[in-house]
Amino acid sequence: MGIIIRQSIKSSVGYYLGVILGAVNTLFIATHFLSTDQLAVSRILLENSLIFAAFIHLGAPHISDKFFARFKDESTGHNGILGYLMLFPLAGCVFLGIIYFIFEQDIQNVYLIKSPTLISYLWLSLPMSLGWALVMILEAYTRANSRVAVPTFLRETVFRILNISLIIAFGLGWISFNTFMIFNVLAIFLIVVSLLIYLKILKKLFFNLNFLKIEKSLFIDSLKFGGLVIIGGLGVNLILFFDRNIIAQKIGTEAVAIFLIASYIASTIEIPGKALKSISSPVLSENMFNNKIDKVEEIYQKSALNLMLIGGIMLVLIVINIESILLLLPKHDIYVKGKWIVILIALGKWVEMSLGLNNEIITFSKYYKFNTLIVICMTIFVVFLNYYFIPIFGLIGSALATLVVTLSSSLIRLFFVKRFFGFSPFSLSKLFVLIIFSVLIIIGMLIPEIESSKIWIVSSIMFKSLLILLLFFFIIIRYNISQDISYLYLNAKKNFNNYFI
Repeated sequence: MGIIIRQSIKSSVGYYLGVILGAVNTLFIATHFLSTDQLAVSRILLENSLIFAAFIHLGAPHISDKFFARFKDESTGHNGILGYLMLFPLAGCVFLGIIYFIFEQDIQNVYLIKSPTLISYLWLSLPMSLGWALVMILEAYTRANSRVAVPTFLRETVFRILNISLIIAFGLGWISFNTFMIFNVLAIFLIVVSLLIYLKILKKLFFNLNFLKIEKSLFIDSLKFGGLVIIGGLGVNLILFFDRNIIAQKIGTEAVAIFLIASYIASTIEIPGKALKSISSPVLSENMFNNKIDKVEEIYQKSALNLMLIGGIMLVLIVINIESILLLLPKHDIYVKGKWIVILIALGKWVEMSLGLNNEIITFSKYYKFNTLIVICMTIFVVFLNYYFIPIFGLIGSALATLVVTLSSSLIRLFFVKRFFGFSPFSLSKLFVLIIFSVLIIIGMLIPEIESSKIWIVSSIMFKSLLILLLFFFIIIRYNISQDISYLYLNAKKNFNNYFI
């Protein structure tokens, strides 16, 4: 088994373990031990640091992905590329720090009325952003050296374990909230140190100035590329996280906490699809590079159908169980207000999945700059819609803004791919799939809820979900709607018969 396959399997284990820990932490531990105000403050700072990190690293992780092969030479320490990459976040942090301290009072005034608690901790965004930028760069460098499992485990699993431990320590009264926030910053830098130690163990940790000997054209190309991707990366993070800041400004931290929990539940719809995309993307990229357009269209069609099925059944399960899920949460009387936020955001994500790998096709083509243009436009659009919708619709307005932006960007990419590649994800089988999902939702809604105790609520969720899943897979396999799912079923059945019969 090759190193890429081994690392992919190990990385997947770390990723899904992190997903499980993240779900337990976000839905139960954090909501139990932190007040809505504290939860909002901690998550806004974390998400803001991810936004700023995309600026601070100045595109260095992407430069590593694209240009590492041109620096690669172990005898010279890969021509000092790691030292070169590390210069980017230092420059970016200094620049961002100057901006922050110049406009510090104006930034604080944004949150003064509705979210005053946040003001005391805003400065922590700077060291947190630097920490995440360093993590991203070290991950990219480690990935270039064909190692992905340990970095994924550190970021997805170890950091979450540290965060959970700190939340419990605060909840038990062992540390103050101020200490909790500072230790969260230190946890990020612990991941940085761990990555450096890992590279040292691999004998890949090279810090030297050999990059100064590299031809000037390579630096110019890398800087141009980094400048382009930083715009796209920053825009994506703004679309994902900036709405929390507007909610904090316009409504308050309790509303932020409700939106955070609702968004997290809605995001579970994407988890199975991420695995399918990670499998499809490299194959898609290779076939596009070799100009095998027929194969690209085949992958596009199949992935669109499978993503629609996977995301659709997740959407059905969320819709029929959302009230019961929210009742299980600590302080559920507060978080139950996020019901329609969950449904609206999940709906947008499902439509985006169902339209296929449009983003990936554009990225792997000569039109990749178009994605950056879309991201810039959508970033402006999401900010405008949040400021417009929230005063009218309240917290639901932010969910509507997310839904509109998700649908708009998805449709623009769809029309672009149709225009320049001639691909379309639509087929008659998808109309049948829509009918199936509609019927399953009706069946699920007709099953009565049992809310006498948490044990009954969990039992109700499990019963309804199992029934819907059995009906779904029976129909999909009976009518061979997806060849891939049918193949997996027949293969599993064959292995079962060979093993037990």
